[in-house]
Amino acid sequence: MKFQYNFIFWLAIALIDWVGLSIADAAAEDISAGSYLVGQFARNNGNVDAAIDSLRRIHKEEPDNADITSQLQGMLLLKGNVEEAIVMASDIRQTDDKDQLSDLLLALREVKGNNPVGAAAMLDSAFQNGNAQLWLPLISAWLDVSRNKLSKPLTVEALGADVGRAAPLVNYHLALINAQAGFTDAAANNFKNAVTDPRNPPMRVMRMLLQFYKQNNSPEVLTPIVTAFHDSHPDDKDDSDVSAVTNAHDGIAEVLYTMGGIMLGAEANNDAAIYLQMALYIKPDFADAALALGDAYGELQQYARSNEAYGRIAANSSLHEQAQLHIVVNYDRMDKLSDALVTLDTMAKQSPDNPDALITKGDLLRVHSRYRDAVDAYSEALSRVREPKNKYWPVWFARGTCFERLGNWKAAESDLQQALVLKPDQPDVLNYLGYGQMERSENLADARVMIEKAVKARPDDAEIVDSMGWALYLSGDYQKATEYLEKAVELLPGDATVNDHLGDVYWRLGHKTEARYQWERSLNSSPEAKEADALHRKLKEGLPPPAAMADTKPVSAATP
Repeated sequence: MKFQYNFIFWLAIALIDWVGLSIADAAAEDISAGSYLVGQFARNNGNVDAAIDSLRRIHKEEPDNADITSQLQGMLLLKGNVEEAIVMASDIRQTDDKDQLSDLLLALREVKGNNPVGAAAMLDSAFQNGNAQLWLPLISAWLDVSRNKLSKPLTVEALGADVGRAAPLVNYHLALINAQAGFTDAAANNFKNAVTDPRNPPMRVMRMLLQFYKQNNSPEVLTPIVTAFHDSHPDDKDDSDVSAVTNAHDGIAEVLYTMGGIMLGAEANNDAAIYLQMALYIKPDFADAALALGDAYGELQQYARSNEAYGRIAANSSLHEQAQLHIVVNYDRMDKLSDALVTLDTMAKQSPDNPDALITKGDLLRVHSRYRDAVDAYSEALSRVREPKNKYWPVWFARGTCFERLGNWKAAESDLQQALVLKPDQPDVLNYLGYGQMERSENLADARVMIEKAVKARPDDAEIVDSMGWALYLSGDYQKATEYLEKAVELLPGDATVNDHLGDVYWRLGHKTEARYQWERSLNSSPEAKEADALHRKLKEGLPPPAAMADTKPVSAATP
């Protein structure tokens, strides 16, 4: 449950393309914030407090050690002690006046103190002290807005960089800047250029666009985008659940939030948390940043700290319930499933018309193989859905998989078909339903067609590729089946089912040594007890002739 994934990955791709770096290089060459020790401490034990205590002791003994001061600064930011990190920034600049992170922190202190002139001076130092990171020209532009120094619309060209595929990202921020500066026509065009596909836009960008559209008498240039979005999102009527950008403080926090999203999308979770802490320093009630910060800590497996971040989101925020559901997931990660379930039951009672808590309850129970209880939770959730909508297809799919696990194929098939009604040609559902029908020798032609559609949509999905190979195996085309099953094993080498299937096709082709090798690999991949028994039998006896396989059920590879 990560925040706004399509927004994050859109940002990550855009920034990386802009600066010409790989994801790893982008994370490494941006503000490192003492990334070596920050990463070491965070990854090794996640005990930020202990790391800070240790670094403070060393810093006290070696106050002139710039490296230790820098590491301490990074850990303080990771924890959220921004004010203390700013003190470190002042110390660092006395010995190293070319530290961009310290320049940024000192600039943010001036921003928070409503001193845009002082903030601009620190940013000028940052410009001189290294490569111009994305935050530099954008924060600088917001300071110009706050000082009424932006005399004409800010353009992409004025940023002095060839943005390439990052143009949508840059235009999004220019739209916010130009709108705040009063250049409405320019802002409208920036928003237009920020949304390349209104049917599948970054949702935060689209929310901002819709807000701007409503507040500025529906600029004609944006009408086709708004119309296309609503046509493709008929259930989406609310355009208010976004943190507004109404001043320079908000705009600067938005830049830092964006940078945090980029780092989170690039799996540079320490740096993500640092940027997001800085965003919250400038805008303490920034719910979107708090949600993202919780996600970053979750990725770092610091679940208690993650829940603290989610807990910062006010009860009247549109993101409050989402944050509470994330807290529940963290409870489960902390081996507190009972606490998670109690919390979900309480949430379900408090919102008797809302299915979300019950859906999450079903998901948790399903993950723990409590399929009967999961079915009950999903069923109660669906009873709250007044009319089936596209967004609920995963619930029918998940309940269908639980029914299948419980041996109730008729109910499973009904749910899977309903999921396809809501989301036609969804690859996971096509695969699960098609495989289930093949497994039972039902509707074999239709099942084959479904799996072929799934593999065409997801040619590198190991489970779908395995299903295609198994369909070919059951039809007797062992040579073609081998191509798919070998690819499935390459994609998912530690999976018991795909190794088992490859062993079977090798046996049919007469490669008995290779077959036994794959069955051994399958046994070493923790198969379920029933499948393990079948593997032991095959290792001892091999496979019976094909004509004798009529009563043999293959192991299901499809999993939700």
